Amino acid sequence: MRNDITLIIMSAGESTRFRKNLGIKKHWIRIDSKPIWLYVADKLQFRYNFNRVLITAHKSEVKYMKKFCDYEIIEGGDSRKKSLQNALNFVTSDFVIVSDAARFNLDFDVLDMLISQKLDEFDCIIPTLNIVDTIFIEESGVKNYIDRDNVRLVQTPQISKVNILKQALSLGDFSDESSAINKIGGKILAIDGSNKLNKLTYFDDIKNCNIDSNGEILIGYGFDVHKFCTNKKLILGGVEIDCEFGLEAHSDGDVILHSLCDAILGAIGAGDIGEWFPVDDDRFNNIDSKVLLKEVIDFSRSVGFSVVNVDIMILAQIPKITPHKDKMISVMSAILGISRNYINIKATTMEKMGFIGREEGICVSSNVSLKYTL
Repeated sequence: MRNDITLIIMSAGESTRFRKNLGIKKHWIRIDSKPIWLYVADKLQFRYNFNRVLITAHKSEVKYMKKFCDYEIIEGGDSRKKSLQNALNFVTSDFVIVSDAARFNLDFDVLDMLISQKLDEFDCIIPTLNIVDTIFIEESGVKNYIDRDNVRLVQTPQISKVNILKQALSLGDFSDESSAINKIGGKILAIDGSNKLNKLTYFDDIKNCNIDSNGEILIGYGFDVHKFCTNKKLILGGVEIDCEFGLEAHSDGDVILHSLCDAILGAIGAGDIGEWFPVDDDRFNNIDSKVLLKEVIDFSRSVGFSVVNVDIMILAQIPKITPHKDKMISVMSAILGISRNYINIKATTMEKMGFIGREEGICVSSNVSLKYTL
C-alpha cells in the first residue's frame, strides 16, 4: 500500500467541447459498464493501493456519483485549479498523484515508472511526449517556428509534493500541476510518456477507443398526486386547460410532468423530484414544470441516457383529458427529444369512487425506458 500517496481523479468538468454531439459528458462514457471516472479509479487503486482515493465531481453530480462507489467524492469548482484545490483540502499524505478521468487508456509501463521514482528528490514528476511535427507560434500574422526538439507535450497522471502544490496553485490559474510548480521554481522530473495516455477531448476521439457504445436499458416508474384548488390555472402535460380550478402545489402543479420527472430520475437512480426541487426553495415557487422536466432530461443525457418511450396513466374524474392529449404529447416530444409515437397517454375516471371520484384531485403514474447510447 502506498501510504504516502493520495490519488485524485479529476472529473468535475462540463465537457463543453465533447458534449456537442449527444449531450453526454465525457467522464460518463462507459467501459465495462462503468463510467470512465470510476473505471480509471478502480484500475489505479487495484494496481497501486493508494492511501486514499478522492474524485472531484460537478456540484450537480456529487450525490449521484456517490451511488457508484465508496470513494470520497469532492465537489469541484468552476475551473480545474479550483476543483483540485478543493480536493487537496482533504489530503493528509505527503504526495498526491493527479489523473484526469479523460485519460482512461492507461499505460502501466509509464505509470510504474512514474511511481518508482525517488519522490523526495523532486517537487513534481510528469510523463511527457516528444513533438514529431513541425511547430510554430503565430503572432500578429507572423509565424515563428520553434525547435521541436525543445518542445514536449505534458500528460497526466502527475505526482506532486502536496505542500509545494498547494503553495503553487495559490499563485494563479494553471492547466496542470507541473505548470503551477514550475512557476515557483520547483524541481520537475520529466519521464517518457505514451500516446495511449492521450486525453479524450472531442467526440471523434472515441472512434478508436474500446468503449461501450450502447445497450444498457433502464426502466423507471413515477407517481404523483395533487388536489384541486381555486387560485391557480390548471396545467397538465405542459398544456393549460380551460377550467375554473388548478392543482395545489409549490410549482405550477403539473402532476403529469412531475410524475414523468420522477420516472426518469428513478430509472437512472438519481433520487426523486422532491430532492431536486424542494418545496422550501423559493426558486421553484410557481415554476413552469416544463423547466423542471428539461433540467431532469438534460441531466439524464449528460450521464449517458436518452429516453426511448413513455407510457402515462392519468386518473381523473374531471376534466376531460382526451381533447388535450395530442397537445400534451407534442410538448413532451419536444422536451424529451423523441418522436410522438413513443409517447402514450391513457386516461380513466374512478367511476365516482375515492377522492378522485369525488373530484378532489388528479393522480398520474408514468413508466419510462431509457437507453445508454453514444
